[in-house]
Amino acid sequence: MSSKNKKKLKKSLLINPNLGRPRFLKVLKTSQNKVYKTSLLFVSSYETAQKFSDQITDNINLTPVLEYKWMMSRVLEKEKDEMKKKRRIISRIKQFFRRKEDYEETYNEKIKNIEKLKPRAYNGDLINTIIIDVVKTHPYAIDDLSYLDDEYCNPQQFLVRDQVFKGLDYFYCVEIKFNLSKEVIDFLKKRQYVMFNIKSLNNRVNHHSLVLTKQKWKDFTFFQISDLHLAERNDQIYQVISDWIESPVKQNVDTFFDKIVKTIKSPFQKDEEKSEKPPKILKKPLNKRLINPNNQLRSLIRKANTKIMEDKLDFIVITGDIVDFAIKSKSTKNGIDLANYDIRKSNWDLFKQIILNSNKNSKKPKGVQKGEELLCPIFTILGNHDYRPYHYDLTWGGLYKKIGLQASEASALNELFSASPISAITKSHFAISNYISDINSYKDFTLKLGKTLFIFLDSGPDSFKNIRDFLSGHPSLTGLKDFQIKYLQNIVNSKQKEIDNIILLLHGPPINIGGKQYFMKRLERMGKPNIRNKLEDFKESVLAKLGKPHSYARIDESYNVKFGTISSNWEEIIKFCKDHTILTLSGHTHLLKEFRLADTEEKTKLFDAPPFILKRLENPAAVYYDVYSELNNTAKSIKKKTPFIVQTPALGLGNYYNPKVVGGYRIIKFRNGNLDSFKVKFLREDKN
Repeated sequence: MSSKNKKKLKKSLLINPNLGRPRFLKVLKTSQNKVYKTSLLFVSSYETAQKFSDQITDNINLTPVLEYKWMMSRVLEKEKDEMKKKRRIISRIKQFFRRKEDYEETYNEKIKNIEKLKPRAYNGDLINTIIIDVVKTHPYAIDDLSYLDDEYCNPQQFLVRDQVFKGLDYFYCVEIKFNLSKEVIDFLKKRQYVMFNIKSLNNRVNHHSLVLTKQKWKDFTFFQISDLHLAERNDQIYQVISDWIESPVKQNVDTFFDKIVKTIKSPFQKDEEKSEKPPKILKKPLNKRLINPNNQLRSLIRKANTKIMEDKLDFIVITGDIVDFAIKSKSTKNGIDLANYDIRKSNWDLFKQIILNSNKNSKKPKGVQKGEELLCPIFTILGNHDYRPYHYDLTWGGLYKKIGLQASEASALNELFSASPISAITKSHFAISNYISDINSYKDFTLKLGKTLFIFLDSGPDSFKNIRDFLSGHPSLTGLKDFQIKYLQNIVNSKQKEIDNIILLLHGPPINIGGKQYFMKRLERMGKPNIRNKLEDFKESVLAKLGKPHSYARIDESYNVKFGTISSNWEEIIKFCKDHTILTLSGHTHLLKEFRLADTEEKTKLFDAPPFILKRLENPAAVYYDVYSELNNTAKSIKKKTPFIVQTPALGLGNYYNPKVVGGYRIIKFRNGNLDSFKVKFLREDKN
């Protein structure tokens, strides 16, 4: 191929579906010789549909993502069939029976060896596609009703506004058709679904982006994971600190750093937190206490793949803070020119490497676990850390405790990972450009599975409007824009008759509370005795056993339920959750907290963002607290309590004083079209 033609191939990109927003297709009743159709969204520099069509013809192919154990078993079955055909029963009867016996023993031994293999992805034979139609489209505002006509092929306006694709300004919806290969048909006889990589122009591959499934979406299971905090430096910390511990220049600086940490403690932290001693976990050897967020995801993938092989997992949703920061730490050591920085070499690339296990041939640093390619589809949304370009210093404010380090050990990282306090809290759309181009080109989108609708929303980067929340270590997020609220209204109005359940997914929790009661004086004026001192005292189940009136369980009368949540359109999102959802899944706090909403005529009020913004907000719902996912074990009991707003503990990082609260993920199950379970599990439990 000439260099001229190669240059042309770079002018068009397939952007949807993609790794973080795959497209599901139903398996037809009889797969043999059936034609499948789907639509793809491209962005291009070609102004006319004809020129674009000429460029992509014969350049779109599918590669099925199969499983190695299945493939080996299939090969073994073929060998067995061939051996049967070659046997000659008439002659050499004794030799025949001996050979048959010998072969059966060999075959059974091979089967046992195959069963011992770990799950492993295997790329099947290439499937060619045929282009049916090419239609030029244009960017839409998501609050435009027309946008909902085909969300997969309607690009969002920010793609052009933020110049994500740098000169590629024209969008095309391409309809393709294809037939299944025999190996895919055979695979679907054993598995619930098969994923496809889509290979297009310039050898670009959109991994795991097309999914053919037998699911009817009445009985299904998915994982929610949040706050992965991936970064290349996570894989380097163990080696750096191990070398430092063994070096002759090691000095004990724990006392020095403890003094510094105390001087920069937030004034909003509890007194008991300031005086709390380091946890006992720090006394363990480094390899027993260091928390590598990258390894946490690798462990979760192994857990997920085991479930997938048992047909007990259909997909995974990731609710933000996928990366800790975008630009790899080593890139910023001598300064960085953002205008010329190749964002494809960012921590987003690391995320893809872990999901696809694509870096398996390179030498792994000490302490890095072996990976596996994830064998199920994922859906992603952004968190506040995903908008941060630069890394932060782990010695600040005791951040090293989140990964199980001592202060002196964290100081050893400074030569490689020291940072500017200003750049560390910078937010930029540049940080997410690689995510948008190579993982998921939609910040807000829906997914309809049967009669259950999933709504994914971007809750935005850090907000400094509420400085109190930021200084306390629980930053608010910018929240939802007016067009996102209109988008929600359009969804409900247009799809209400088609759906029974709505699940909302976003990074920032709509409901969260601080450590102190917010309305103490109000309670005293109301004459309520036995004012509770901590959140656990407000559990619905506890108060019910004590025979207290149900009104005592309302936490919105006692706490600021907007602490460290979304800043804008808070009232609107609470009302939407109350009126339309059954479950809202979020992360951000790294903790397990579960709330439920109920109608009320006695609406509480709270300040928007004190001390700078003293606008009074009205809470449209009564808010209650408990561990509802453990208390409600049937679809019937869950339905009585909905809607729930829950926070799932972080997969990647613990909190300051309890590093063990890490490795959390939530398993959500639907049975007969109803929410049946949404319990939280921890990776450490799986190891016991």
